Amino acid sequence: MKDSIRLRIVQEAADLFNANGYRGVTLSELATRLGMSKKTLYLYFSGKEEIAGAVLETVLKAITLLVKEQMQSSDHPLDIFERVFMGIRGEIAKLHPLFLNDIQTYIPDLWAKLEAFRSAQLTFIEQLLKRAMQEGHIRNVNPKLLTAIMLESIERMARPDVAAKYGVTMVEMGETLFGLFMHGLRTDSC
Repeated sequence: MKDSIRLRIVQEAADLFNANGYRGVTLSELATRLGMSKKTLYLYFSGKEEIAGAVLETVLKAITLLVKEQMQSSDHPLDIFERVFMGIRGEIAKLHPLFLNDIQTYIPDLWAKLEAFRSAQLTFIEQLLKRAMQEGHIRNVNPKLLTAIMLESIERMARPDVAAKYGVTMVEMGETLFGLFMHGLRTDSC
């Protein structure tokens, strides 16, 4: 019962955060939409920041599961890489840029958690690149270095503030980076 109430709170908070950003949502508004008191919210979460963390955690868990499932596949490594990227894109798209921008700006600890997650999860890239190189699908490159370059590019560019600066969405930024890496890596035979 307690888990179902927590899940309901997180789902409603995600809707509100995506509509109004983190700063644009109050616990009173969330409690009203849930039909409960603020006091009841505090039985499940210590505050709005913890609720935002739970919203983010839901997406991160989905990405973790996606990567784990795809890495068990014996398909073409670049196809796996593309499916993982498309899945991550779909999960990240569930978080409105306004919410992500607010996290980046006002909850730096939570943003740091997202950055650390990206770094940890992207180790699958190196494994796929090694496999793709061994099978002759990509140029002979240093997979560890290329993974570092990809990760640094993603961390520096796939951010709400950078996307806004260039007038694009984070999804567009990610797709452009992905396209550059994928098409620049392939051998002529792919």
